Amino acid sequence: MPFWRTHFGSEEENRRVELERRLRAFYSTVNNYEAYREENWKPEFWAPIRLAIENSLSHRSCKVLEIGAGRTGFANYLGGIRSRVEFHVQDVTGRNNEYLRTVADKVWICDVTQIQESYDVIFSTFVYEHMTAPKAALDYILMMLRPSGSLFIASPRYDFPGYLSPSARHLSRVKRLTIVMELMLRRARVISGGPALFLLHFDPAVFHRPWFRDADAVHWPSIWDLKRFLHERGGAVMERLRIEPEGLRHAFWARFLLLFVRIRLLPTPALPSAQHVSGKASTDQRSDSNWNSGNRECPN
Repeated sequence: MPFWRTHFGSEEENRRVELERRLRAFYSTVNNYEAYREENWKPEFWAPIRLAIENSLSHRSCKVLEIGAGRTGFANYLGGIRSRVEFHVQDVTGRNNEYLRTVADKVWICDVTQIQESYDVIFSTFVYEHMTAPKAALDYILMMLRPSGSLFIASPRYDFPGYLSPSARHLSRVKRLTIVMELMLRRARVISGGPALFLLHFDPAVFHRPWFRDADAVHWPSIWDLKRFLHERGGAVMERLRIEPEGLRHAFWARFLLLFVRIRLLPTPALPSAQHVSGKASTDQRSDSNWNSGNRECPN
């Protein structure tokens, strides 16, 4: 098998299951992982999320889900409006379960595609790059959003020429150069109208060296993947968000190497009156019971 095919591919491949199994084993045993030791505090990314929550609270209640919460500090960040927000959290491991139960109204320990509720706001901060099925997860997350709801994603962006995920640091310089050239070609195809990649790295550094930050970043996000996916899916618009840079180096990172977006569902057109009467409640009042169609609820 050629070098590229050995290391990279998509979530549709059968070997994704083995990748996910190995990562779950890693997360259940590693001791020096930041998400298990330190409070997650990212106010520069949470500011627009709070604004969206405040806007929702101005005319209705607000239900929020944080994906890959770790030891999140978001509940404290909400301050005075926390009591008015129904705050749920999700993670794939129970390592932080005890902590999460002290800050959230409901804890989901499972894959995000097993959650069977709907939300006004969903967000993740530096989790998207660790997903082993990013396309399927993104599609499902958008289905969980209530009408006019918002999804916020913050993650590294691996579509700037020459910028590779730390998950490739165990490879030789020659191999990394090969990846750079091949990746530029494949990204160009997406930009010119080809299908989104949602590229997975099946042999990340975390399986070869002691853990370091993003050695387990198996998904290599690209803003072009998101644009192509949303264009084909329809029903949503994406807005790039900015953070205030601190110096030239940080400004370059924020402009070219950071993916920070808000994806909003477009308003659902009103149904004809006869059809509306024959149906259930309006989409603005969609019940969470709609998600109980034979799926098993996560342990929580």
